[in-house]
Amino acid sequence: MRWLEPWYSAYAITGLMVLGVAPILMPVTVDGAGHGATIVGLVVAAFYVGGLFAPVLGSLADRTGRQRAVFLATFPIMAVTVAGFAFTREVWLWALLALVFGGAGSLCGTVAGLFVVEAHPQNEWNDRLSWFRLAYGAGQVVGLIIAAVAATHLKLGWLVTAVLLACGFLLGRIGLPQLRPSPPKKTSPTAPGHRRLFPIFILTWLLTMTGVQTYFNVVPLIMRDAFGISASTTSLLFLVGAVIGTAIYPFCGKLANRVGPGLVLLIGLVITAISFAAMAVAHSADLPGKSVIGALALVTSAIAYAPEVVAATMMIVRVAPGDQGSAMGLLNGIIAAGAVIGAIAPSFLAAMWGYSALPAVALVVLMAAAAAGIPLYRKIIWIPAHSS
Repeated sequence: MRWLEPWYSAYAITGLMVLGVAPILMPVTVDGAGHGATIVGLVVAAFYVGGLFAPVLGSLADRTGRQRAVFLATFPIMAVTVAGFAFTREVWLWALLALVFGGAGSLCGTVAGLFVVEAHPQNEWNDRLSWFRLAYGAGQVVGLIIAAVAATHLKLGWLVTAVLLACGFLLGRIGLPQLRPSPPKKTSPTAPGHRRLFPIFILTWLLTMTGVQTYFNVVPLIMRDAFGISASTTSLLFLVGAVIGTAIYPFCGKLANRVGPGLVLLIGLVITAISFAAMAVAHSADLPGKSVIGALALVTSAIAYAPEVVAATMMIVRVAPGDQGSAMGLLNGIIAAGAVIGAIAPSFLAAMWGYSALPAVALVVLMAAAAAGIPLYRKIIWIPAHSS
């Protein structure tokens, strides 16, 4: 396949950890030790706090020409910290480990994006970024399989993930491009009108990730309390949505070529909002078959992440000022910031109202995101690329 590269397998392993194993095993591990919603939220938040450093560290790696070294170094760091989760029950140590391996995962994703946008011509970015995200989604699928099996064997799940992350160091060396240092003052090929959309994009993407992560940070606990669905079943449902979402990554890229990534982002937001609304109504009204409604809504919300993240990846390299290392780091930094907000604030709400109230909270935030992004939907902020 023209748009796939062998080192994508290592990037897929990062997706396995960040989007597959961590969202399921982390809250289950902390909750299973007898800690309440607030502690679960704080540990999950620590995972994403580390990602806030991705913009600075990614830009530094880009300017110094150390992209390869930084990318490869993240794998043994993630492996060691993930293994640590299997051998401790101390909250402070969980938080520390989560901080380090979450930060390493975000940095890995940031630097990985540079090997796409800096090693290939601009007119290939649409297709390459789509397949690049497909590899990440494929890793998520494998991670969810591991999580589904390991939901009742937590130690095994963490150790298997650690071994796979260690393998990422070797796989990541295969065909990995050698990049030159990027000058500090290098600017992205962004039209002036598009640069004016940058603050709007930042707000829209931050609200989107806050809303999405409010739900996905503690999805097994929400599904358990609101719909009586076990963590293992939640993993399998999440897996179904992830498989479909992964399969449509290339389609999302081609659609963005035609209508612009802003509209693709809106499509993802609408699907996610409808999913969360269905969950909120089914639970609050205690509808017959509410567990089925909740299960289907989980699947569709997982699918919707594909158009959202593909659109955001395409937009950030266009609207962000500065070098591409900063742009890719900023994308992951906003995801991390939204995840932190979507972990800490809802943890207090869950302590008062229960996890089952969180889909309604997430819905309100997503509606705000959709409203904030209106200027993005009116603009075609992507120069169409040649598709094969």
